[in-house]
Amino acid sequence: MKWLKRIISKEELPSTVAFDEIDGWLDLVSNSLFRGLSTTADKLYGEIGAMRDKLKQKTSKLQDAKPKADIPDAIVKIGLPNRNKLVKNLYSLTEKITIPTKTDYKTVLAFYDTTASNIKFVLDKSAKTLYHVRSLFPDEIKEVVAEINRLRTSLNLLVTPLKGKESKIMNLERVPELVQDIKAINSEIEKENENVHKQEEECSTDERRIESEEKRFRAIEVGEDWIRFKELETELSTSKADLSALESEIRNLFSPINKELKLLQKQDETGRHTLTSEERIAISSILASPIQALAEDINAFLIAIRNVVEGDTTILKDRKRDKTLNWIDHLLSSEPSALKGKHVLLESRIEETRTKLADMTIHEDRIEIMQSITHAKGQLSRLQEGTARSKRHIVSLKEERTRKERLLLETLERLAGKEITVKFEF
Repeated sequence: MKWLKRIISKEELPSTVAFDEIDGWLDLVSNSLFRGLSTTADKLYGEIGAMRDKLKQKTSKLQDAKPKADIPDAIVKIGLPNRNKLVKNLYSLTEKITIPTKTDYKTVLAFYDTTASNIKFVLDKSAKTLYHVRSLFPDEIKEVVAEINRLRTSLNLLVTPLKGKESKIMNLERVPELVQDIKAINSEIEKENENVHKQEEECSTDERRIESEEKRFRAIEVGEDWIRFKELETELSTSKADLSALESEIRNLFSPINKELKLLQKQDETGRHTLTSEERIAISSILASPIQALAEDINAFLIAIRNVVEGDTTILKDRKRDKTLNWIDHLLSSEPSALKGKHVLLESRIEETRTKLADMTIHEDRIEIMQSITHAKGQLSRLQEGTARSKRHIVSLKEERTRKERLLLETLERLAGKEITVKFEF
């Protein structure tokens, strides 16, 4: 740290720096850290440029050289093609050596790394070629190699002021990365904040919509139309229950003679006893649906069946015959036509109630409002979940930003050799 203390005593580094002014602060550190680098680099740039040109001249000389007459043909045969390869590689190397216009440490390091790498590549690639060409043109190769070595020496001199400062350079390189990371996090936080603001506005809109629709819903449920609608629904339910009970009563009325009617029907089908068309219709109608039979002339059906049973004593056994006749008489005396009228009345009442309900729009209005509320609540829930995710992400981003800020501060303090305060005004 002694070198830094000596520099700071002459050019005090600010102990407080604004986040947006860190680039300028780094320039002060860089100028203090690499004092004199610019002058040295300018001088060596000129020398390296001259060496590049001289290497190009030496390469041209090698290209134009003629083999001595006393060199064996076998060496010439191998050496000339290898010379062409070497010349091509050397020309490529000189073309790649572009002298920079800047003398800051980044440019110097980049130039050194690129040029040294190119030289090493050419030498490694041309090692065998150099051996063959040296056998044919020893003097020219000696000059080329000497020029390359001088070039490497100057390159090493170029980065000599940077030797021993690798950790400082690493910290200098690290600072812009950290600054960029923090800026990227700030951008992401700003984006998420915008999302939260937008989502919260949409949540407020949905909440107002839900409140308004729920108010409409409550108004419907205390309104006369809805009360009347519920009364009609009750009437419809009651009428349906009455109709169901009546139909059950009708089926129970005819069930005691179902077996006997089926026996008559079977005897007709097997030819044991032949029924008239009227008798056949009467039996099949009652068996198929006593309720539907009521809609026909049920009394005539019953009388026709009674005549069949009375007219042929062989059709049914005495006990079944008596039971059937007695029950038919019971049915006729109970006036099934009255049941028919009651059935028609209930069906008519149900249809009338249904028509009244269908004419009322209050139920559809209520369903529409309920669906609107359900949709809005679902959307509100999704928005609230999205807002919560965004807020959690913001917390995570801020934690990461704090970590990066701490790393940045530590890096700056290592560069300055003292405590540094960074003003993060986000």
